[in-house]
Amino acid sequence: MIPVLAAPLQGVTDNVWRMAQHSVFGGVDAYYAPFMRVEHGEVRRKDLRDVDPERNAGITLIPQILACQPDHALMMVDALKLMGYRHIDINLGCPFPPIALHRKGSGMMAYPELAQALFQALASVDGVEYSVKMRLGWDNAEQWRDILPLLDIIKPVNIAIHPRTGKQQYKGELDIEQFEAILTASPWPVIYNGSLRSLEDIKLTIQRYPTLAAVMVGSRLAANPGMMAPNATPDDYRHFHDLLVEGYTEQLNGGEAQLVRHLQDIWQTFLPGTNRKLFKAIRKSRTLDQYENAATAALNDVEAALSPKEDEGL
Repeated sequence: MIPVLAAPLQGVTDNVWRMAQHSVFGGVDAYYAPFMRVEHGEVRRKDLRDVDPERNAGITLIPQILACQPDHALMMVDALKLMGYRHIDINLGCPFPPIALHRKGSGMMAYPELAQALFQALASVDGVEYSVKMRLGWDNAEQWRDILPLLDIIKPVNIAIHPRTGKQQYKGELDIEQFEAILTASPWPVIYNGSLRSLEDIKLTIQRYPTLAAVMVGSRLAANPGMMAPNATPDDYRHFHDLLVEGYTEQLNGGEAQLVRHLQDIWQTFLPGTNRKLFKAIRKSRTLDQYENAATAALNDVEAALSPKEDEGL
């Protein structure tokens, strides 16, 4: 099977999650880190900590940058080069309005002149290769037609396409016709990304598009980190969760309250079919003991928890 890549999910697929998924379940060839950005004139320190090679030992990690200002992009690339990274992904896909309305992520798809300036700046850096994760456009599914020729400036190693516009976010129909047009037009290897809900979906997509360079899975892998491990057992999920608790206990320095809040946030995507009563108990936890009791009860019925009650567009 062609490579399977883990798409980034802000607030979830950080180094603790990545190492736990790799250790317990595997099946992922490379992980894309959640996007880095510049705030208050410097690269966010927590972003740099997340991609620290020591915290990601044994996995293939591709850091991702988000910027509309060339100088910000160059700051991040320079920092990543110092850490030893030579493959960096450019985010033209983030659909969330607080990002996109500032002409970043998928918002840049509507401004080819900004994309051109960004690519020209990045192309000036020696010793780095780029990939691009992108949508069809921001508010028009054909905006990619203005962006695709500009990619020749950086000559990406591949492009990952989510066949929706940014304004759609994760809802609405996939525009497969536009995806197929990109697959035909692109001189660079294409990765399919979007609504791959199971191992069977992945296999069918590869059969349908045999020229794909890879497939990328995101929210469904966050929901079910054992997605690529069909023989995973309930004990595996409990072990995965234990590694999250252990890793965040070590890395978070805000005390028990911060740890509990972060673990609660993980359950916004993790095991989407969790019984509502058990999920409510997790959300109401105020101490680590309360949280662990509630999480243990939820993890005791993994099979039911892996079955979303409805398709929520993940």
